[in-house]
Amino acid sequence: MSASTTDDGGRSRRSGLILLGVSLLAGLGMAFAAASTIVSSNGPQDSTAVVEGQQTIIPAEELLNYGG
Repeated sequence: MSASTTDDGGRSRRSGLILLGVSLLAGLGMAFAAASTIVSSNGPQDSTAVVEGQQTIIPAEELLNYGG
């Protein structure tokens, strides 16, 4: 009788570990897919902004206007 109880507990633990592993793999896959989508995406005019963007460097104080 104790052997069947041990088998049920081991089977339950094994299935839990398998579910955990599958969940971790699925989560990692989705995270990498999302990260690659974000990295490869461009705004509507990103390529022209690099070529035709601001040519002179403006100090950060002029752009951000912190505290004033």
